[in-house]
Amino acid sequence: MPWDTLDPPAPEHAGRYYRAGWWRGATFLDDLARWAATRADHPAIIGYENGALARTVTYAELSALVERFAGALAELGVGHGDAVVQYLPNRWMLAPLYLACARLGAVAAPGQRLMGGREIRHVLTASRAKVCVTVDQFGGVDYAARLAEVAPPTLKHRVVIGDATPTGAIDFTEFFERTHWEDSGRAAPGQAGADDPFLLVYTSGTTGAPKAVVHSQNTIYAAARSLSEPIGLTGADVISIPQSLTHVAGAMHAVFAPIMLGGTCVMHDTNTDMGLLLDATAAHGITYIHAAPAYLADLLAEQRAQPRRTASLRVISSSSAPIPAQMVADIREVFGLPLRAIWGMTETGGCTTTRPEDGDDWALYSDGRPMPWMEARVDAGPGEQTGRLLVRGASLCLGYVRQRDLWLASLDSAGWFDTGDLASEDGRGGIRMRGRQADLITRSTGAKIPAAEIEDLLARHPSVAEAAMIGYPDPAMSGSELACAFIVANGVPPSLADLRAHLMSESVAPPWLPDRMELIAALPRNALGKLIREELRQRLHETADVG
Repeated sequence: MPWDTLDPPAPEHAGRYYRAGWWRGATFLDDLARWAATRADHPAIIGYENGALARTVTYAELSALVERFAGALAELGVGHGDAVVQYLPNRWMLAPLYLACARLGAVAAPGQRLMGGREIRHVLTASRAKVCVTVDQFGGVDYAARLAEVAPPTLKHRVVIGDATPTGAIDFTEFFERTHWEDSGRAAPGQAGADDPFLLVYTSGTTGAPKAVVHSQNTIYAAARSLSEPIGLTGADVISIPQSLTHVAGAMHAVFAPIMLGGTCVMHDTNTDMGLLLDATAAHGITYIHAAPAYLADLLAEQRAQPRRTASLRVISSSSAPIPAQMVADIREVFGLPLRAIWGMTETGGCTTTRPEDGDDWALYSDGRPMPWMEARVDAGPGEQTGRLLVRGASLCLGYVRQRDLWLASLDSAGWFDTGDLASEDGRGGIRMRGRQADLITRSTGAKIPAAEIEDLLARHPSVAEAAMIGYPDPAMSGSELACAFIVANGVPPSLADLRAHLMSESVAPPWLPDRMELIAALPRNALGKLIREELRQRLHETADVG
Protein backbone atom coordinates (compact mmCIF):
# COMPACT_ATOMS: atom_id res chain seq x y z
CA MET A 1 0.00 0.00 0.00
CA PRO A 2 1.29 3.51 -0.79
CA TRP A 3 1.17 4.83 2.76
CA ASP A 4 3.16 7.85 1.63
CA THR A 5 -0.05 9.23 0.09
CA LEU A 6 -1.29 10.04 3.59
CA ASP A 7 -1.08 13.49 5.13
CA PRO A 8 -0.13 13.17 8.84
CA PRO A 9 0.02 16.29 11.04
CA ALA A 10 2.84 18.73 10.39
CA PRO A 11 5.82 18.32 12.76
CA GLU A 12 4.88 21.42 14.73
CA HIS A 13 1.38 20.06 15.40
CA ALA A 14 2.60 16.55 16.21
CA GLY A 15 5.20 18.06 18.55
CA ARG A 16 2.48 19.98 20.35
CA TYR A 17 0.41 16.83 20.75
CA TYR A 18 3.38 15.03 22.28
CA ARG A 19 4.37 17.89 24.59
CA ALA A 20 0.80 18.16 25.89
CA GLY A 21 0.60 14.40 26.50
CA TRP A 22 -2.15 13.98 23.93
CA TRP A 23 0.06 11.60 21.97
CA ARG A 24 2.67 9.25 23.39
CA GLY A 25 5.64 7.19 22.32
CA ALA A 26 4.11 4.04 23.82
CA THR A 27 1.62 1.82 21.98
CA PHE A 28 -1.26 -0.49 22.82
CA LEU A 29 1.27 -3.32 22.82
CA ASP A 30 3.10 -1.54 25.63
CA ASP A 31 -0.21 -1.26 27.50
CA LEU A 32 -0.78 -4.97 27.00
CA ALA A 33 2.70 -5.83 28.26
CA ARG A 34 2.13 -3.75 31.38
CA TRP A 35 -1.16 -5.40 32.23
CA ALA A 36 0.16 -8.88 31.43
CA ALA A 37 2.91 -8.24 33.98
CA THR A 38 0.85 -6.55 36.70
CA ARG A 39 -2.62 -8.13 36.42
CA ALA A 40 -1.99 -11.30 34.46
CA ASP A 41 -5.16 -13.08 35.58
CA HIS A 42 -7.51 -10.15 35.06
CA PRO A 43 -10.01 -10.83 32.23
CA ALA A 44 -9.28 -8.78 29.14
CA ILE A 45 -12.00 -10.34 26.96
CA ILE A 46 -15.15 -12.27 27.80
CA GLY A 47 -16.46 -13.65 24.54
CA TYR A 48 -19.89 -15.07 23.72
CA GLU A 49 -20.61 -17.06 20.57
CA ASN A 50 -24.10 -17.98 19.40
CA GLY A 51 -25.57 -16.95 22.73
CA ALA A 52 -23.22 -18.93 24.97
CA LEU A 53 -20.04 -18.05 26.84
CA ALA A 54 -17.22 -19.29 24.62
CA ARG A 55 -13.99 -18.02 26.15
CA THR A 56 -12.49 -15.73 28.75
CA VAL A 57 -9.08 -14.37 27.82
CA THR A 58 -6.87 -12.99 30.59
CA TYR A 59 -4.23 -10.35 29.99
CA ALA A 60 -1.48 -12.96 30.22
CA GLU A 61 -3.30 -15.12 27.67
CA LEU A 62 -3.97 -12.14 25.40
CA SER A 63 -0.27 -11.26 25.38
CA ALA A 64 0.63 -14.85 24.44
CA LEU A 65 -2.07 -14.98 21.74
CA VAL A 66 -0.76 -11.80 20.15
CA GLU A 67 2.69 -13.34 19.80
CA ARG A 68 1.24 -16.59 18.46
CA PHE A 69 -1.04 -14.86 15.95
CA ALA A 70 1.79 -12.57 14.84
CA GLY A 71 3.91 -15.63 14.16
CA ALA A 72 1.08 -17.19 12.15
CA LEU A 73 0.66 -14.05 10.06
CA ALA A 74 4.41 -13.84 9.51
CA GLU A 75 4.39 -17.46 8.32
CA LEU A 76 1.76 -16.40 5.77
CA GLY A 77 4.06 -13.69 4.47
CA VAL A 78 2.63 -10.68 6.30
CA GLY A 79 5.19 -8.02 7.07
CA HIS A 80 5.59 -4.32 7.69
CA GLY A 81 2.98 -2.25 5.86
CA ASP A 82 0.91 -5.22 4.66
CA ALA A 83 -2.85 -5.24 5.21
CA VAL A 84 -4.81 -8.00 6.96
CA VAL A 85 -8.62 -8.04 6.72
CA GLN A 86 -10.74 -9.21 9.66
CA TYR A 87 -14.15 -10.05 8.14
CA LEU A 88 -15.73 -11.18 11.38
CA PRO A 89 -18.64 -10.87 13.78
CA ASN A 90 -17.82 -9.79 17.34
CA ARG A 91 -15.55 -12.67 18.31
CA TRP A 92 -12.75 -12.80 20.89
CA MET A 93 -10.15 -13.24 18.10
CA LEU A 94 -10.52 -9.62 16.99
CA ALA A 95 -8.35 -8.02 19.68
CA PRO A 96 -5.36 -10.39 19.33
CA LEU A 97 -5.60 -10.15 15.53
CA TYR A 98 -5.57 -6.33 15.63
CA LEU A 99 -2.59 -6.33 17.98
CA ALA A 100 -0.78 -9.08 16.05
CA CYS A 101 -0.85 -6.78 13.03
CA ALA A 102 0.71 -4.03 15.14
CA ARG A 103 3.31 -6.52 16.38
CA LEU A 104 4.47 -7.02 12.77
CA GLY A 105 4.10 -3.40 11.70
CA ALA A 106 1.21 -4.51 9.50
CA VAL A 107 -2.14 -2.74 9.19
CA ALA A 108 -5.49 -4.13 10.31
CA ALA A 109 -8.21 -3.51 7.71
CA PRO A 110 -11.46 -4.70 9.30
CA GLY A 111 -14.47 -5.49 7.15
CA GLN A 112 -17.85 -5.28 8.83
CA ARG A 113 -19.88 -8.48 8.97
CA LEU A 114 -22.85 -6.82 7.22
CA MET A 115 -20.76 -6.12 4.13
CA GLY A 116 -21.96 -8.12 1.16
CA GLY A 117 -19.70 -9.79 -1.37
CA ARG A 118 -19.39 -6.65 -3.43
CA GLU A 119 -18.31 -4.50 -0.47
CA ILE A 120 -15.80 -6.97 0.95
CA ARG A 121 -14.32 -7.53 -2.51
CA HIS A 122 -13.67 -3.80 -2.70
CA VAL A 123 -11.97 -3.81 0.71
CA LEU A 124 -9.78 -6.76 -0.26
CA THR A 125 -8.87 -5.30 -3.62
CA ALA A 126 -8.28 -1.72 -2.56
CA SER A 127 -6.27 -2.65 0.53
CA ARG A 128 -4.25 -5.27 -1.36
CA ALA A 129 -4.65 -7.46 1.70
CA LYS A 130 -2.46 -10.54 1.88
CA VAL A 131 -4.65 -12.38 4.40
CA CYS A 132 -8.35 -12.34 5.24
CA VAL A 133 -9.79 -14.05 8.33
CA THR A 134 -13.50 -14.89 8.40
CA VAL A 135 -15.94 -17.43 9.87
CA ASP A 136 -17.43 -20.43 8.08
CA GLN A 137 -21.10 -19.56 8.62
CA PHE A 138 -22.94 -17.11 10.80
CA GLY A 139 -26.48 -15.77 10.86
CA GLY A 140 -27.46 -17.91 7.89
CA VAL A 141 -24.63 -16.55 5.71
CA ASP A 142 -21.83 -18.72 4.34
CA TYR A 143 -18.97 -16.27 4.79
CA ALA A 144 -16.30 -18.77 3.82
CA ALA A 145 -18.00 -19.43 0.47
CA ARG A 146 -18.56 -15.73 -0.10
CA LEU A 147 -14.91 -14.98 0.53
CA ALA A 148 -13.80 -17.78 -1.80
CA GLU A 149 -16.06 -16.39 -4.52
CA VAL A 150 -14.99 -12.74 -4.36
CA ALA A 151 -11.33 -13.00 -3.31
CA PRO A 152 -9.09 -11.06 -5.73
CA PRO A 153 -5.78 -12.52 -6.97
CA THR A 154 -3.89 -10.20 -4.62
CA LEU A 155 -5.31 -12.04 -1.59
CA LYS A 156 -2.75 -14.74 -0.85
CA HIS A 157 -4.48 -16.58 1.99
CA ARG A 158 -8.03 -17.18 3.18
CA VAL A 159 -8.35 -18.21 6.83
CA VAL A 160 -11.61 -19.61 8.20
CA ILE A 161 -12.77 -19.97 11.81
CA GLY A 162 -14.83 -23.15 11.84
CA ASP A 163 -14.98 -25.62 8.95
CA ALA A 164 -12.36 -24.50 6.45
CA THR A 165 -12.30 -27.68 4.36
CA PRO A 166 -15.17 -27.02 1.88
CA THR A 167 -13.52 -23.84 0.57
CA GLY A 168 -9.91 -24.98 0.80
CA ALA A 169 -9.05 -22.27 3.30
CA ILE A 170 -6.58 -22.37 6.20
CA ASP A 171 -8.08 -23.68 9.43
CA PHE A 172 -7.83 -20.88 12.00
CA THR A 173 -7.93 -23.17 15.02
CA GLU A 174 -5.11 -25.39 13.80
CA PHE A 175 -2.92 -22.75 12.22
CA PHE A 176 -3.41 -19.78 14.55
CA GLU A 177 -4.47 -21.21 17.90
CA ARG A 178 -2.81 -24.63 18.21
CA THR A 179 0.49 -24.03 16.46
CA HIS A 180 3.09 -22.49 18.78
CA TRP A 181 4.46 -19.94 16.35
CA GLU A 182 5.80 -17.90 19.26
CA ASP A 183 8.48 -20.59 19.71
CA SER A 184 9.56 -20.42 16.08
CA GLY A 185 10.86 -16.86 16.04
CA ARG A 186 8.75 -16.14 12.96
CA ALA A 187 7.49 -12.81 14.35
CA ALA A 188 10.70 -10.88 13.79
CA PRO A 189 10.96 -7.41 15.31
CA GLY A 190 8.86 -5.05 13.24
CA GLN A 191 6.46 -3.53 15.72
CA ALA A 192 4.47 -0.56 14.48
CA GLY A 193 5.35 2.79 15.99
CA ALA A 194 2.75 4.96 17.64
CA ASP A 195 2.49 7.18 14.54
CA ASP A 196 2.61 4.47 11.86
CA PRO A 197 -0.48 3.41 9.90
CA PHE A 198 -2.34 1.00 12.16
CA LEU A 199 -6.04 0.79 11.26
CA LEU A 200 -7.50 1.04 7.73
CA VAL A 201 -11.26 1.46 7.56
CA TYR A 202 -13.32 1.93 4.40
CA THR A 203 -16.32 4.20 4.76
CA SER A 204 -18.74 5.00 1.95
CA GLY A 205 -19.17 8.60 0.88
CA THR A 206 -21.77 10.47 -1.10
CA THR A 207 -19.80 10.18 -4.33
CA GLY A 208 -20.09 6.40 -4.16
CA ALA A 209 -16.31 6.05 -3.83
CA PRO A 210 -15.45 4.58 -0.42
CA LYS A 211 -12.90 6.59 1.54
CA ALA A 212 -9.89 4.68 2.84
CA VAL A 213 -9.50 6.16 6.33
CA VAL A 214 -6.18 5.47 8.08
CA HIS A 215 -5.55 5.85 11.81
CA SER A 216 -2.38 5.50 13.83
CA GLN A 217 -2.25 4.11 17.34
CA ASN A 218 -1.88 7.68 18.58
CA THR A 219 -5.02 8.95 16.85
CA ILE A 220 -6.98 5.98 18.25
CA TYR A 221 -5.39 6.60 21.67
CA ALA A 222 -6.60 10.21 21.62
CA ALA A 223 -10.06 9.13 20.47
CA ALA A 224 -10.35 6.51 23.20
CA ARG A 225 -9.34 9.05 25.85
CA SER A 226 -11.94 11.48 24.53
CA LEU A 227 -14.58 9.04 25.71
CA SER A 228 -12.99 7.31 28.68
CA GLU A 229 -11.80 10.41 30.54
CA PRO A 230 -15.03 12.48 30.59
CA ILE A 231 -17.00 9.57 32.04
CA GLY A 232 -14.19 8.37 34.31
CA LEU A 233 -13.51 4.88 32.95
CA THR A 234 -10.74 2.89 34.69
CA GLY A 235 -9.28 -0.59 34.71
CA ALA A 236 -12.10 -1.65 37.02
CA ASP A 237 -14.70 -1.12 34.29
CA VAL A 238 -16.35 -3.86 32.25
CA ILE A 239 -17.35 -2.53 28.83
CA SER A 240 -19.76 -3.92 26.25
CA ILE A 241 -20.69 -2.54 22.83
CA PRO A 242 -23.34 -4.47 20.85
CA GLN A 243 -22.36 -2.78 17.59
CA SER A 244 -19.72 -4.05 15.20
CA LEU A 245 -16.22 -4.08 16.67
CA THR A 246 -14.84 -3.98 13.12
CA HIS A 247 -15.91 -0.33 12.91
CA VAL A 248 -13.86 2.48 14.42
CA ALA A 249 -16.44 3.29 17.11
CA GLY A 250 -16.80 -0.29 18.30
CA ALA A 251 -13.07 -1.02 18.18
CA MET A 252 -12.23 2.21 19.98
CA HIS A 253 -14.80 1.69 22.76
CA ALA A 254 -14.56 -2.05 23.30
CA VAL A 255 -11.12 -3.15 22.11
CA PHE A 256 -8.55 -0.39 22.49
CA ALA A 257 -9.99 1.58 25.42
CA PRO A 258 -10.10 -1.51 27.69
CA ILE A 259 -6.54 -2.46 26.72
CA MET A 260 -5.39 1.11 27.34
CA LEU A 261 -7.03 1.07 30.78
CA GLY A 262 -6.49 -2.57 31.76
CA GLY A 263 -10.24 -3.15 31.81
CA THR A 264 -12.51 -5.86 30.45
CA CYS A 265 -14.52 -6.13 27.24
CA VAL A 266 -17.59 -8.36 27.03
CA MET A 267 -18.34 -9.12 23.37
CA HIS A 268 -21.07 -11.22 21.79
CA ASP A 269 -21.48 -12.09 18.13
CA THR A 270 -25.30 -12.26 18.33
CA ASN A 271 -25.06 -8.53 18.88
CA THR A 272 -28.75 -7.73 18.33
CA ASP A 273 -29.74 -9.97 21.26
CA MET A 274 -30.38 -7.42 23.98
CA GLY A 275 -31.57 -10.13 26.33
CA LEU A 276 -28.12 -11.66 26.16
CA LEU A 277 -26.52 -8.27 26.81
CA LEU A 278 -28.67 -7.85 29.92
CA ASP A 279 -27.87 -11.38 31.07
CA ALA A 280 -24.17 -10.67 30.57
CA THR A 281 -24.54 -7.44 32.55
CA ALA A 282 -25.89 -9.43 35.48
CA ALA A 283 -23.32 -12.21 35.11
CA HIS A 284 -20.17 -10.14 34.61
CA GLY A 285 -20.98 -6.80 36.22
CA ILE A 286 -20.90 -4.74 33.03
CA THR A 287 -20.44 -1.10 34.01
CA TYR A 288 -20.55 0.70 30.64
CA ILE A 289 -22.75 0.12 27.59
CA HIS A 290 -22.47 2.16 24.42
CA ALA A 291 -24.98 1.61 21.63
CA ALA A 292 -26.80 3.29 18.77
CA PRO A 293 -30.40 4.37 19.52
CA ALA A 294 -31.97 1.34 17.81
CA TYR A 295 -30.07 -1.03 20.10
CA LEU A 296 -31.00 1.03 23.15
CA ALA A 297 -34.68 0.94 22.18
CA ASP A 298 -34.53 -2.87 22.15
CA LEU A 299 -32.54 -2.87 25.39
CA LEU A 300 -35.23 -0.80 27.07
CA ALA A 301 -38.01 -3.04 25.76
CA GLU A 302 -36.22 -6.18 26.93
CA GLN A 303 -35.53 -4.84 30.40
CA ARG A 304 -39.14 -3.72 30.77
CA ALA A 305 -40.43 -7.12 29.65
CA GLN A 306 -38.01 -9.18 31.74
CA PRO A 307 -35.99 -7.15 34.23
CA ARG A 308 -32.41 -8.25 35.00
CA ARG A 309 -29.95 -7.14 37.66
CA THR A 310 -28.23 -4.07 36.23
CA ALA A 311 -26.98 -2.37 39.39
CA SER A 312 -23.39 -2.61 38.08
CA LEU A 313 -24.19 -0.26 35.19
CA ARG A 314 -22.94 3.28 35.80
CA VAL A 315 -22.68 4.72 32.26
CA ILE A 316 -24.83 4.38 29.14
CA SER A 317 -23.98 6.39 26.03
CA SER A 318 -25.14 6.57 22.44
CA SER A 319 -23.97 7.80 19.04
CA SER A 320 -24.16 6.98 15.31
CA ALA A 321 -27.74 8.26 14.87
CA PRO A 322 -29.92 10.99 16.41
CA ILE A 323 -31.11 10.24 19.95
CA PRO A 324 -34.91 10.56 20.36
CA ALA A 325 -35.87 12.87 23.21
CA GLN A 326 -38.06 10.23 24.85
CA MET A 327 -35.10 7.85 25.02
CA VAL A 328 -33.25 10.16 27.42
CA ALA A 329 -36.20 9.95 29.84
CA ASP A 330 -36.65 6.20 29.28
CA ILE A 331 -33.03 5.38 30.10
CA ARG A 332 -33.38 7.38 33.31
CA GLU A 333 -36.64 5.61 34.20
CA VAL A 334 -35.56 2.04 33.44
CA PHE A 335 -31.89 2.06 34.40
CA GLY A 336 -31.71 5.05 36.73
CA LEU A 337 -28.92 6.61 34.68
CA PRO A 338 -28.47 9.67 32.47
CA LEU A 339 -27.88 8.98 28.79
CA ARG A 340 -24.61 10.46 27.51
CA ALA A 341 -24.55 11.70 23.91
CA ILE A 342 -21.43 11.22 21.78
CA TRP A 343 -20.55 12.48 18.33
CA GLY A 344 -17.78 11.18 16.15
CA MET A 345 -17.07 9.78 12.73
CA THR A 346 -14.70 7.30 11.15
CA GLU A 347 -12.18 10.05 10.48
CA THR A 348 -12.12 11.27 14.10
CA GLY A 349 -13.21 8.40 16.32
CA GLY A 350 -15.04 9.80 19.32
CA CYS A 351 -14.82 13.58 19.27
CA THR A 352 -17.43 15.13 21.58
CA THR A 353 -19.43 13.88 24.56
CA THR A 354 -21.77 15.21 27.19
CA ARG A 355 -20.30 15.10 30.72
CA PRO A 356 -21.55 14.32 34.22
CA GLU A 357 -21.24 18.00 35.13
CA ASP A 358 -23.56 18.94 32.25
CA GLY A 359 -26.64 17.57 34.00
CA ASP A 360 -28.66 14.43 33.46
CA ASP A 361 -30.77 15.65 30.54
CA TRP A 362 -28.13 17.54 28.55
CA ALA A 363 -28.27 14.92 25.77
CA LEU A 364 -31.64 16.49 24.90
CA TYR A 365 -29.85 19.66 23.84
CA SER A 366 -26.28 18.76 22.98
CA ASP A 367 -23.99 16.17 21.44
CA GLY A 368 -21.26 17.25 23.81
CA ARG A 369 -18.03 19.16 23.71
CA PRO A 370 -14.55 17.96 22.80
CA MET A 371 -11.60 17.31 25.07
CA PRO A 372 -8.67 19.78 24.95
CA TRP A 373 -6.91 17.78 22.22
CA MET A 374 -9.83 18.18 19.82
CA GLU A 375 -11.47 21.34 18.52
CA ALA A 376 -14.92 21.66 16.97
CA ARG A 377 -16.13 24.81 15.21
CA VAL A 378 -19.44 25.69 13.58
CA ASP A 379 -18.88 27.68 10.39
CA ALA A 380 -22.20 29.53 10.12
CA GLY A 381 -23.00 32.52 7.94
CA PRO A 382 -23.89 35.97 9.31
CA GLY A 383 -27.05 35.77 11.41
CA GLU A 384 -27.25 31.99 11.07
CA GLN A 385 -27.02 29.51 13.93
CA THR A 386 -26.46 26.36 11.88
CA GLY A 387 -23.40 25.80 9.74
CA ARG A 388 -20.73 23.38 8.62
CA LEU A 389 -19.08 21.42 11.41
CA LEU A 390 -15.30 21.64 11.26
CA VAL A 391 -12.92 19.72 13.53
CA ARG A 392 -9.19 19.32 14.06
CA GLY A 393 -6.88 17.81 16.63
CA ALA A 394 -5.10 14.74 17.91
CA SER A 395 -7.69 12.09 17.04
CA LEU A 396 -8.12 13.20 13.42
CA CYS A 397 -7.00 10.42 11.09
CA LEU A 398 -3.85 10.48 8.95
CA GLY A 399 -5.80 10.90 5.73
CA TYR A 400 -7.20 8.76 2.93
CA VAL A 401 -4.75 6.29 1.43
CA ARG A 402 -4.45 6.67 -2.36
CA GLN A 403 -6.98 9.52 -2.13
CA ARG A 404 -4.75 12.42 -1.15
CA ASP A 405 -6.62 14.96 -3.31
CA LEU A 406 -9.93 13.95 -1.71
CA TRP A 407 -8.42 14.33 1.75
CA LEU A 408 -6.82 17.71 1.03
CA ALA A 409 -10.12 18.95 -0.42
CA SER A 410 -11.65 18.34 3.03
CA LEU A 411 -9.08 20.51 4.82
CA ASP A 412 -8.62 24.27 4.89
CA SER A 413 -5.31 26.10 5.25
CA ALA A 414 -5.58 26.07 9.06
CA GLY A 415 -6.05 22.30 9.23
CA TRP A 416 -9.81 22.31 9.89
CA PHE A 417 -11.50 19.17 8.54
CA ASP A 418 -14.95 19.58 6.99
CA THR A 419 -17.03 16.75 8.45
CA GLY A 420 -19.83 17.08 5.91
CA ASP A 421 -22.26 17.57 8.81
CA LEU A 422 -24.28 20.56 9.94
CA ALA A 423 -24.34 21.66 13.59
CA SER A 424 -25.06 24.57 15.89
CA GLU A 425 -23.39 25.66 19.13
CA ASP A 426 -24.98 24.35 22.33
CA GLY A 427 -24.07 27.41 24.42
CA ARG A 428 -21.59 25.53 26.62
CA GLY A 429 -18.69 25.09 24.27
CA GLY A 430 -20.20 22.05 22.57
CA ILE A 431 -22.27 21.22 19.51
CA ARG A 432 -25.73 20.06 18.54
CA MET A 433 -25.93 18.08 15.31
CA ARG A 434 -28.51 19.46 12.86
CA GLY A 435 -28.18 17.28 9.80
CA ARG A 436 -25.82 16.16 7.07
CA GLN A 437 -24.48 17.90 4.07
CA ALA A 438 -23.75 14.47 2.70
CA ASP A 439 -26.41 12.35 1.07
CA LEU A 440 -25.93 9.43 3.42
CA ILE A 441 -29.18 7.99 4.78
CA THR A 442 -28.83 7.10 8.47
CA ARG A 443 -30.80 4.14 9.76
CA SER A 444 -31.76 3.71 13.41
CA THR A 445 -28.93 1.19 13.85
CA GLY A 446 -26.39 3.80 12.79
CA ALA A 447 -25.92 2.08 9.40
CA LYS A 448 -25.47 4.66 6.65
CA ILE A 449 -26.63 4.11 3.07
CA PRO A 450 -24.37 5.78 0.46
CA ALA A 451 -27.05 7.13 -1.83
CA ALA A 452 -24.94 7.72 -4.94
CA GLU A 453 -23.46 4.23 -4.88
CA ILE A 454 -26.87 2.51 -4.61
CA GLU A 455 -28.27 4.80 -7.31
CA ASP A 456 -25.55 3.63 -9.68
CA LEU A 457 -26.43 0.02 -8.99
CA LEU A 458 -30.16 0.62 -9.41
CA ALA A 459 -29.50 2.20 -12.80
CA ARG A 460 -28.09 -1.15 -13.97
CA HIS A 461 -31.57 -2.70 -13.70
CA PRO A 462 -32.99 -3.06 -17.25
CA SER A 463 -36.28 -1.44 -16.20
CA VAL A 464 -34.60 1.61 -14.61
CA ALA A 465 -33.60 4.68 -16.61
CA GLU A 466 -32.61 6.80 -13.61
CA ALA A 467 -32.71 6.40 -9.84
CA ALA A 468 -32.37 8.52 -6.70
CA MET A 469 -32.23 7.31 -3.09
CA ILE A 470 -33.79 9.66 -0.55
CA GLY A 471 -34.13 9.30 3.20
CA TYR A 472 -37.42 9.90 4.99
CA PRO A 473 -38.37 9.75 8.69
CA ASP A 474 -38.48 6.33 10.30
CA PRO A 475 -41.79 6.24 12.25
CA ALA A 476 -40.34 3.66 14.65
CA MET A 477 -37.33 5.78 15.65
CA SER A 478 -37.42 9.55 15.82
CA GLY A 479 -34.48 11.20 14.06
CA SER A 480 -33.60 8.13 11.96
CA GLU A 481 -34.44 7.38 8.36
CA LEU A 482 -35.84 4.80 5.97
CA ALA A 483 -34.88 4.80 2.29
CA CYS A 484 -37.05 5.51 -0.74
CA ALA A 485 -35.91 4.74 -4.29
CA PHE A 486 -37.26 7.27 -6.82
CA ILE A 487 -37.32 5.53 -10.18
CA VAL A 488 -37.63 6.81 -13.75
CA ALA A 489 -38.78 3.68 -15.55
CA ASN A 490 -37.33 2.29 -18.75
CA GLY A 491 -40.37 0.61 -20.27
CA VAL A 492 -42.34 -1.57 -17.85
CA PRO A 493 -41.79 -0.21 -14.34
CA PRO A 494 -40.08 -2.48 -11.82
CA SER A 495 -41.56 -3.32 -8.43
CA LEU A 496 -39.87 -2.70 -5.09
CA ALA A 497 -39.27 -6.44 -4.84
CA ASP A 498 -37.57 -6.36 -8.26
CA LEU A 499 -35.24 -3.57 -7.11
CA ARG A 500 -34.35 -5.31 -3.86
CA ALA A 501 -33.68 -8.60 -5.65
CA HIS A 502 -31.49 -6.79 -8.18
CA LEU A 503 -29.43 -5.13 -5.46
CA MET A 504 -29.07 -8.41 -3.60
CA SER A 505 -27.79 -9.99 -6.81
CA GLU A 506 -25.13 -7.28 -6.77
CA SER A 507 -24.15 -8.44 -3.24
CA VAL A 508 -25.44 -5.26 -1.61
CA ALA A 509 -25.73 -5.47 2.18
CA PRO A 510 -29.34 -5.75 3.49
CA PRO A 511 -29.25 -2.43 5.43
CA TRP A 512 -28.64 -0.62 2.12
CA LEU A 513 -31.80 -1.88 0.41
CA PRO A 514 -34.69 0.58 -0.18
CA ASP A 515 -37.79 0.33 1.99
CA ARG A 516 -40.05 2.02 -0.51
CA MET A 517 -40.23 2.88 -4.23
CA GLU A 518 -41.79 5.89 -5.96
CA LEU A 519 -42.16 6.15 -9.74
CA ILE A 520 -41.43 9.58 -11.19
CA ALA A 521 -41.51 10.87 -14.78
CA ALA A 522 -38.19 12.70 -14.49
CA LEU A 523 -35.74 13.47 -11.70
CA PRO A 524 -35.60 17.18 -10.80
CA ARG A 525 -32.30 18.73 -11.82
CA ASN A 526 -30.82 22.23 -11.85
CA ALA A 527 -29.29 24.07 -14.80
CA LEU A 528 -26.00 22.22 -14.27
CA GLY A 529 -27.76 18.86 -14.31
CA LYS A 530 -27.30 18.29 -10.59
CA LEU A 531 -30.05 16.36 -8.85
CA ILE A 532 -32.25 18.54 -6.63
CA ARG A 533 -32.74 16.16 -3.75
CA GLU A 534 -34.72 18.64 -1.70
CA GLU A 535 -37.62 18.47 -4.17
CA LEU A 536 -37.76 14.72 -3.74
CA ARG A 537 -37.64 15.05 0.03
CA GLN A 538 -40.50 17.52 -0.12
CA ARG A 539 -42.51 15.13 -2.27
CA LEU A 540 -42.05 12.41 0.36
CA HIS A 541 -43.03 14.83 3.08
CA GLU A 542 -46.25 15.68 1.26
CA THR A 543 -47.17 12.05 0.55
CA ALA A 544 -49.74 10.80 3.03
CA ASP A 545 -48.54 7.19 3.11
CA VAL A 546 -44.93 7.88 4.13
CA GLY A 547 -43.51 4.76 5.83
